[in-house]
Amino acid sequence: MATDALTESQQRGALTHPDVEQYSDVNRDVLSMLSTPGKGWWALFGLSVLGVILFFGSWFWQIYRGIGVSGLTSPVGWGAYITTFVFWVGIAHSGTLISAILFLFRAPWRQSVYRAAEAMTVFAVMTAGMFPLIHVGRVWHAYWLIPYPNQRFLWPNFRSPLVWDVFAVTTYFTVSAVFFYLGTIPDVAAARDKSTGLRKKLYSFLAMGWQGTDREWHHFGKAYIFLAALATPLVLSVHSVVSWDFAVGIVPGWHATIFAPYFVAGAIFSGVAMVITLAVPLRKIFGLEAYLTTKHFDALSKLIMLTSLIVFYAYLTEFFMAWYSGEPPERQMFWNRLFGHYWWATWIMLVCNGFVPLMLWFKRVRHSIPALFAISIFINIGMWFERYVIIVTSLSHEYEPFAWGVYRPSVIEMGILVGSFGWFGFWFLLFTRLTCPRRSGRRRTGRRTWPEWRPEMSTQSGILASFDYLDDTVDAIEELKRAGFKDDLKAYAPFPEHHIEHAMGYDQSPVRVWTLVGGLTGTATGFAFTSWSSMDWPLVTGGKPILSIPAYVVIAFELTVLFGALSTVLGLFINSRLPGFKPSVVYDPEFSSGRFGLFVSAHGGRLDEARSILQKYQPIELREGAHA
Repeated sequence: MATDALTESQQRGALTHPDVEQYSDVNRDVLSMLSTPGKGWWALFGLSVLGVILFFGSWFWQIYRGIGVSGLTSPVGWGAYITTFVFWVGIAHSGTLISAILFLFRAPWRQSVYRAAEAMTVFAVMTAGMFPLIHVGRVWHAYWLIPYPNQRFLWPNFRSPLVWDVFAVTTYFTVSAVFFYLGTIPDVAAARDKSTGLRKKLYSFLAMGWQGTDREWHHFGKAYIFLAALATPLVLSVHSVVSWDFAVGIVPGWHATIFAPYFVAGAIFSGVAMVITLAVPLRKIFGLEAYLTTKHFDALSKLIMLTSLIVFYAYLTEFFMAWYSGEPPERQMFWNRLFGHYWWATWIMLVCNGFVPLMLWFKRVRHSIPALFAISIFINIGMWFERYVIIVTSLSHEYEPFAWGVYRPSVIEMGILVGSFGWFGFWFLLFTRLTCPRRSGRRRTGRRTWPEWRPEMSTQSGILASFDYLDDTVDAIEELKRAGFKDDLKAYAPFPEHHIEHAMGYDQSPVRVWTLVGGLTGTATGFAFTSWSSMDWPLVTGGKPILSIPAYVVIAFELTVLFGALSTVLGLFINSRLPGFKPSVVYDPEFSSGRFGLFVSAHGGRLDEARSILQKYQPIELREGAHA
């Protein structure tokens, strides 16, 4: 029967959001963000549009005049463009970290920030993906970057980390976008049920007929776990692969084994700082103080403290190893970083990434929203200069003094750099207006109007009950099963509930088989693709064997994750019978925002028996209708 006892997840939510008394408030406040925006949103959106204009205006001028308008020249062939590419790939890391890894560890504070962090990941990778196109100059030839084998007399060198980058970044973007979209489906369905007009049509298409049935939630929960498990090693691999763009070279300052963990820690460091940079104005503009509390910012700050120590330790390790190695080029290069032409960039990096975050050791600073916002800005600046220092100082000061040079970014490069923030902000602000930037609420009270029953659409008669409490729903399911209605039940819930799954008698979801088959297919495809390409056009590079299996492991891994993720989503849709754009005539919109529902397929005497059982558990309302 009904009870006021809180479930474990509700208790954890109460600790995380102490000022939120009931879930109906969450649903109301989150969905209100989709209403007419205020002046703050329009001001930020206007700045973003100006940034987009600057971005494309600078880029089009470079296309018209040629790559010579940039400051790129020998010996620095990689400058602000590749620096910004690595910066945005790093920013993208924290979204999947917060969403996937913290989900697997069941960290309750992630609930308020993970949706915005996931969106940040997708839009940051979209922004990063623009810079290889910009860097090649003749963008109409950018498809040459795609490593499809042995065409146009071009041979893709699968031993090269630049080719690994294509697979890693593409896989990361695809999996992150799928993970992000999959998580929004239930909340988009809730927005669909509260919207009208064109917005309702858009949400209906995006929700793909989601109704929150027991079948849908059962397979959704398993698919989400599998995607989180696949995304976790992917998060660690992507920036490791980016770091190998430098580490496999013999350029002074690059050839180091610490680059993979160093880059991953730096990516998490900068990404979490960007989450704070976005969350603070979002909190103010939409009045989300009850949901983005000091406890959430305190947890993010502690993550910044940890990664800041790792990054600064990596800085010190680099300088120590340059001295300890006894190699003159290494020593000269790091001395040049500190006191040469780019001393100012190096010291900005050290101060912003090593010393400014030390203030977070004080609780008063971690609980001060303005201070956190300022610190996050400094970290974002420092992390951009970190990539600038790594790339530019090493290329400008290699082995031979006659080849040394000084790189100065041009106005066009700075315009594209500044404009990239406008491009990123443009998509993020649109996201806050079209979808829910945090997860919707769960519990909801009060009476509601039932949808009109249209018997001409029915194929199966029955009775629908609506409940306020989970215990009533579970008890009714169990008694109906004992009465012989086991195969005639359909349950509705606003969120995944293992109690309902257990009562309905679900076993393991077959989605796991789809994940396994997809992953194995990706592994086989990765090795077959690279091996066949190498054997079809055998070229020896650097004395390496034709079949360089260790190098092919990277590509096989990326395709394993990519195929596994896509097959997981396919398995979810097939087993959940989605998309289902023809709505059930007995579906109540309240089922997506707070109420539990139970439909019993029956007629005649069996219908009376089902009604009598349901009435024992005090449903909010009973309605005889049809299930289409």
